[in-house]
Parts: sequence; C-alpha cells; structure tokens
Amino acid sequence: MYLGAHVSSSGGIENAIKEGDKYQINSIQMMPTAPMRWVTKKISEEDINMFVKTLKGSIVKKILIHGIYLTNLARKDKQLFHLGKMGLAVYLDFANRVGELIEKEGLDVEILGVCFHPGSQKELNYEDSLERISYGIDWVLDEVGGKQWLLIESTAGTGGNMGRSFTELFQMRDGSKGRERVGFVLDTQHTYAAGYDWNNDMDSIVEEIGETLTFERVKAIHLNDSMMLHGSNKDRHANLGDGKLGSDTIRKILHRKEFTNIPFILETPALKSASTMSEEIEKLKELAKQ
Repeated sequence: MYLGAHVSSSGGIENAIKEGDKYQINSIQMMPTAPMRWVTKKISEEDINMFVKTLKGSIVKKILIHGIYLTNLARKDKQLFHLGKMGLAVYLDFANRVGELIEKEGLDVEILGVCFHPGSQKELNYEDSLERISYGIDWVLDEVGGKQWLLIESTAGTGGNMGRSFTELFQMRDGSKGRERVGFVLDTQHTYAAGYDWNNDMDSIVEEIGETLTFERVKAIHLNDSMMLHGSNKDRHANLGDGKLGSDTIRKILHRKEFTNIPFILETPALKSASTMSEEIEKLKELAKQ
C-alpha cells in the first residue's frame, strides 16, 4: 500500500524527500516552489540533480507534484490565464526532467504527474469555462513534451469551482487533444462536500469512478476527513477520524481493492506542525493495518 502526505520543500526541493524518510512514508506530495507565487523560470539542473541524488537510498517510491494555488485555467483575463499555464509548464518540465534522470539512474521511483485545481467559473459561462480549461491543458502539453501527465484535481465546488463531479472532470479531459497525458487526483473531502456520500454510498461512488474516469487514470487520492457536511460545497479538511467521514469510512476507502495501487496522500490540518504530523501519519498507518 502506498501511504503519504504533503511535505515541505522549504530550504531546497531535496528536503521533500528527506521529509518522506523522516516520517517513514513511501509516497509524498510536494511543490518545487512557493505555493502562492507565480512561477515562470525553470527549476535549475543543479536542484534537479540534488533532488534525484537524495532519492537514492530513500524509501520514497511515489512522488506527486502539486501545482501552485494561483492557477485558474477558466480565466478570461489573458495575462492571468497565461501565468497559470506557465506555472503548470514549469512544473511539468520539472516532472519530466526528474523522471528522465530517475530512469537513467535506474531508481524504482515513479513521478505521478502534476496535480492542479482546474479553475473557477466566474468570468465565462459553463461551456466556455470547460473549453478554456481543456485549451489550457493542451497548451501546456504542447509546450512540454515527454511522458509526464497533468492531473486534474476534484474540487468541492466552492464559489463556482469547476471539477465538482466526475462528469466535469471527464469533460475537461475529453475536450483535450492531448487527453492521453491527462489523468485525475480525487480528494475524499472535496468529493464528499460536492455531494458524493462516502459514508452511505461508497459502492456507487467507486463504480462511477471506474466507469467515468477509470482507475488507471486516477493517479492519487487525497485522503482527508471533512469538517463540512455532505453536499455543502465547502472545502474544509479535518484530521482523519475527526470529521464527518470518520475513521470507519476512511479505513474502508483505504482497503477498497480498486484503489490498491493508488497512493493515498494526506492534506489534513495536522500536517502544519511536526508533532501533529507524526501523529496523523501514525493514525493513517494504523487504519491501513486494520
């Protein structure tokens, strides 16, 4: 089973790997740059070499790269739309170069792709927003070749955020000419807040994932409990077992056979400090054992 958490790369991107080893997790999610700053400059070769060097001997086997939070591919504003595309292009280039070096070094590590929030429908109507997102995805894929994927993250639907349903996620990918390099990351809190009842309707949810998105294209699951009620459309994570999903539902999700090869990544409030992060990861490991 692949279990992990969002980790910090503060002080050097290789520190994300060290964090994974520190907490004894085989999967990590990271950002190569600051989460709330536009990024247009490629990650240096020196940093990439140090990152892969640190991977040698590490227990980390799966790495998910999360895009900056400013990205909104549904924007009408040309400058902000372009900045969002550029940020994804820089991160996808990073994923490609790391992946190529990992392969060259013969390491048993997988770069899962670059995960991003698709955008908010505020400036355009629904159909135009979907088309804009698909166009933005294609621009990034055309700009950056290689093997690595862009991964659209499911959202809670707050404030017109796109990606609140599996159908919307499918439509974004289906509208892309480069759809073979487009996959998904599902968030348990987001989907619960968007109307998917993991507590009472898990079988139907899993069936819909398989039929609409396919399990092969779901590259990771953000495993978060929810502070908010089912169908609230509000994005508020809770620590495992402390929210509306609860430990029993989290445990059942962990043990779904359909998710066997999909990494589970924590993004809970407990990750904000080292002591509570350690406790939260131990809780995750215990639920996985049960």
